[in-house]
Order: sequence, then C-alpha cells, then structure tokens
Amino acid sequence: MKRLLVLALFLAASILGAQKVEKGKVPPPGSYLPDLKQWRMELSPDLGGWSSDRTVNLRIKLVDPKDPNPPKDEARRWNDYEGGEEGGYEPGSEDSGGDKRTAEQLRQARLEREAEAARQAWRQRTLKGWFNGSTLTWSTRVGFTLSVEITAQNGENRLEILEPDSGLKVVRTWWVSTARTRLRVVSIQANDEYTGGGLQVMEPDGAVAEGGRRTASGGMLRWSGEYTHDTPPPGTYTLKWTNGYRGGKPARIRVEAVLDGGTDQERRWTWERLILPGAGPATLGTFDVEP
Repeated sequence: MKRLLVLALFLAASILGAQKVEKGKVPPPGSYLPDLKQWRMELSPDLGGWSSDRTVNLRIKLVDPKDPNPPKDEARRWNDYEGGEEGGYEPGSEDSGGDKRTAEQLRQARLEREAEAARQAWRQRTLKGWFNGSTLTWSTRVGFTLSVEITAQNGENRLEILEPDSGLKVVRTWWVSTARTRLRVVSIQANDEYTGGGLQVMEPDGAVAEGGRRTASGGMLRWSGEYTHDTPPPGTYTLKWTNGYRGGKPARIRVEAVLDGGTDQERRWTWERLILPGAGPATLGTFDVEP
C-alpha cells in the first residue's frame, strides 16, 4: 500500500512539473534567455507635425541589444487577408517528393527543425495597437522589421503600439491635411468702388510676398490677390494694403485668411477696413501660425 502511495505521489509530481514547464514556457537547454528590460522598439517614419499624405507605411522593429545571433533583417508585410505575415513560409514545408533521404534521416531533420524553432521561440511576439479608436493586433519577431500600411484621416491622428511582455510602448500624434494648401489669404472688395492698390503679406522672417513673386520659404501672392503657402513657417504674418491712386474713391476692403481649411483644425481670420485713396500703405491686421 505504501509503495502504491509513493508511486502515485511521484506520478502527480511529474505531471505538475510538466504542467509548470508548459505554462512557464521554459526554453530548452542552451536557449538564449532575453532580458526584456533591455529591449527597445523602433518606429519609422518618426510621425509628428503635419503631413499631406494619408497613406503611411510604418516600419516597426523590436530590438534586443544583447541578441546573440541577430537575424538578417528583411521587412515583412502584414497581410490582413491571411491574418499573418505574407508568405507564411516554415522551414521544411517544401515539397519533399524528390527527397532521397531515408525515413530516419527525415525524422532527424524534423527533430532538428523543431529544436531550433523551440530555441527561437522567444522571438515570436504580439504587438497591440490603437489607431484613431480602432484596435489592431500584429504578429512579429524580435530582430525583424514589420511593415504595416495604415490610412490616416484628415485632421488629428493618434497611434499607440504596445509590446505587452516588455511593456514597451510608443505613442505618436500627427495631423493630416489633404488640401493642396494649408494657408490661403484672399482679398475681397466689399463694394464696387475701387481705390487701386493691392495686398501684401509679410512673413515671419520679414520677407514680403507681392505681385506674383514667390518668397524664399515658398509663399506665393498671385496677381489675383490670393496668397497661398503649402507649409507656412510658424510666427506672425502681417497683412498690408498698398497705395491706392489719388483719383479713386474710398472703398471698404475685406480680407479673409484660412489655415488648414476643411479640417477639424481649421482657423479663420477676417479683417475689414476703409481705405482712402492716396492715403499710403495701411496695415489690415496680423495673425499667428503655431508650430
């Protein structure tokens, strides 16, 4: 009876030990044990600021600086339709119809592949992402670059990526405007009487846009009186009205400036002023463009 009891306890201990190894995913002897606190997550492009591109090709890479055998990095693209990385190739999955090895040799090759897969199992990771309210999940491997394509929305975009095991997290916020121009200033004559003259725009660096000339930063004031700038430098812009001719009549000039039109970041300024003929240049107003 005692022998049976000892045998039962031994079997129970063996089963519990096996379960503990399985749950803890203890690697086989000789495997590399990574220090997750040393890991880093690389993300490119370094999102931030403003962009006119809605399509973003992300490259995500988990890096272990103490990796004893860094793999040859080749970008792998996430395949939404297959639910994993493109290709899905696994060693030994090729057709072995022409293989001349014996059954024992094939068995040994399979065991070697399985052993190597077990030693490299630590590389396999799952990334969690949140993008503009949507939850995403990606499979990746430490040392390899994962290529992911996302489509941004007009206005503000926010992306968070988390590697749960190490706690690594990156957060990026940027703004997108698909409009051709970010800054647009249009002069409007509020009545039929015209004094002559025209609009001038002085940029933050002191450059003056006028008469169909493009400034060094890229601002353009057309002969129609419309000023546009795709990437306006931050700072204060000053709007002026140049001399009108003395034989004209007083006129009320109305000028409107629009920044990031058509987006949730849109801002508008409006000025209206009575211009007297021959009175000289008149400042209509100023506005600020934030970084």
